[in-house]
Amino acid sequence: MGAPHPKAPWVPILLRSAIAAVYGGLTIFWQEPTLSVLAIAGGLYFVLTGLSLWRMSALARSCRVPQVPGALLVAAALYAVAGVVVALAQSTTVFAYVGGAALLVGGLIEFAFWFRVRKDFTPARDWLITGAAAIGAAALMPAFLALAESSHVRALLGVSGGSAVIIAVVLAISGLGLRHDASLAPESGEPSKAVN
Repeated sequence: MGAPHPKAPWVPILLRSAIAAVYGGLTIFWQEPTLSVLAIAGGLYFVLTGLSLWRMSALARSCRVPQVPGALLVAAALYAVAGVVVALAQSTTVFAYVGGAALLVGGLIEFAFWFRVRKDFTPARDWLITGAAAIGAAALMPAFLALAESSHVRALLGVSGGSAVIIAVVLAISGLGLRHDASLAPESGEPSKAVN
């Protein structure tokens, strides 16, 4: 996969939205989730989120936004490693702490760069909400380990899936809006840091 075109910031935004929507939908509609469902679905969600952040890093690099590409690569790698560990370990404790750590670091990176680059890098405008959703899930996941063991899987899927739904909705609205705005804008030969 090559880097997304600089004039198409909606590509990595909608990619991440779709990934989060599928995972969030799975966590809502799976009637009797098992530990295997949590580990495999959660692991895939983290790995694919890492892939979408890698694509976002390529976009930030092509837009020459300082420090963002490197920070997003760190977050992407952390999500990918967490996904593999979660899928292989098949443990609610590992999911809560390792997955929670990936969400926490990823959320903090988004939250911090929302303050710094939201005016220069269009996708960063959503990072206040997506960062807060990830941080919130990361804070809650270990707390649910105190529940009865039979409730761990449902609680962890509910919290991580709930944050995924929030992320999916915010990014879908943003990505589709950016795509629409770009289709109305005249073609230009130079890459743009912001569509609107």
